Amino acid sequence: MTSLLPPPSQAASSSSIDPAVLVVGHGTRKQSGADQLLQLVEQMRLCEPGWRFYESFLELAEPTIEEAIEKAAGDGVQSLIVVPVLLFTAAHAKSDIPDAVAESAQKHGVTILGQTSSLGTAERVIDLSNHRFAEVTRLGQFDGCPLGHCSRVECKSGCSIRGKDPGRIGLAMVGRGTSDIDALNHMRGLTECCALSRSLQWSQTGFFAGGAPHVDELLEQAGCASGPEGPCDTIVIQPHLLFEGELMDQLRNKLKACEEKYPDRRWVLARTLGADPGLAKVFVEMAMELWNHSRVGS
Repeated sequence: MTSLLPPPSQAASSSSIDPAVLVVGHGTRKQSGADQLLQLVEQMRLCEPGWRFYESFLELAEPTIEEAIEKAAGDGVQSLIVVPVLLFTAAHAKSDIPDAVAESAQKHGVTILGQTSSLGTAERVIDLSNHRFAEVTRLGQFDGCPLGHCSRVECKSGCSIRGKDPGRIGLAMVGRGTSDIDALNHMRGLTECCALSRSLQWSQTGFFAGGAPHVDELLEQAGCASGPEGPCDTIVIQPHLLFEGELMDQLRNKLKACEEKYPDRRWVLARTLGADPGLAKVFVEMAMELWNHSRVGS
């Protein structure tokens, strides 16, 4: 793959070596979620084979930020670009990650060149979200649930949803939640952007914590949702999360309860955004922009 970096002659270099990038994921106790972050980093390496990428987690998983920076320093890295793998800019991006990085970087004598922004409502994020929605409403027909949707861990060949027209669709978009008002509003705005390109009877955003409505209230609303053409036949619960984790397990359990309480509606669960080459490219492009800025300013 062609490098995203311009030739060295186009900018004054602040270093004679290729950039080193510290990738920071939120972290999860669920190994499948941690593995998705590692897979994303591998995809970033494919985008820029000459760069050095160091994966880390803010909490709940290893390697930690401290361990990753220590490894980078041991490899002779003198400066790092920090890439937080986050959907929105809230407390983790504003303070938790910068503070942890600064402490470890000072300890190991590494200079931090800067931190990239969160994904927000980047076009690729909306495209991938639409793709995840399409997976469970393919061409107006349920062709099956590719990775254990419908609140179940594994699809069964006799799933009652296979081959059925979804009819009138309601969308319940679920975010992690935060106390940061701007991040909450960005999440709501993303739902609105996605809804514009989908044929929906009803849509709403809910959160696991820190925002209203809470996910439980959201699912209750979805169970009774109607639109201009009548009640919804199918409710798509779409988690706007990057990776698998405990929140997805909670959603699967909640959907089982919804199926029992509202059996007249079909309930399907879309998968997380996950490790995706397009997202990897977006993260690398943001790191490239920060790197080029640091070179010009040196």
